[in-house]
Amino acid sequence: MKVNCRLAALLACGIAFSAWGQQSAPPHSAGGAQSLAATMQIVQIELSEIGKLHFVVHVFDKEEGNGASPYIAEIGRVVADPASCTIRYHWWRSMHGEVVNDEDVSLSLHDVLGLSMLTNEQHEKQVFEKEKTSPDEKQTSFTKWDPPLFMVVMRTAGDNEEGFLLADEKKAARLAKDLKHAVELCGGKNVPF
Repeated sequence: MKVNCRLAALLACGIAFSAWGQQSAPPHSAGGAQSLAATMQIVQIELSEIGKLHFVVHVFDKEEGNGASPYIAEIGRVVADPASCTIRYHWWRSMHGEVVNDEDVSLSLHDVLGLSMLTNEQHEKQVFEKEKTSPDEKQTSFTKWDPPLFMVVMRTAGDNEEGFLLADEKKAARLAKDLKHAVELCGGKNVPF
């Protein structure tokens, strides 16, 4: 079905999503006074306390029809290394019960040019605005995420994006704050985009 292929492409549009389960909060947030080592340890704790995230993406497409795709996403084996300013983790995701991502990811905080926290719908709108070819082009499809999800997205050179997917807005805001601090300490930029 075209909608499922389009949805898979939408979800894989250069973002390595990470899931955030329903865990307890880390002991404290990095804030502005923490060292790089302490900040990276907090980020590692926040990302390591992840469980499987189950969600459904509904696509409403005026041209190709409507559809829904169930997903399961999980992040694991997180290592936040202050010496190299790198976050390494394993990313796994399935759609309709079939594995679509199963890979190790490495993210250098030196390379971050901007960092934002937003909903998946807001992110999709940004991607559409960036990719549309003419001012007359109208968005003919929309997605709804069930449950609503939040993203902490980091932009790198070439408009590439890496990010983490979270179910809880407060946890997403805390992770964004801690990652911004780590990015600053590593010499990257945290300008919202």
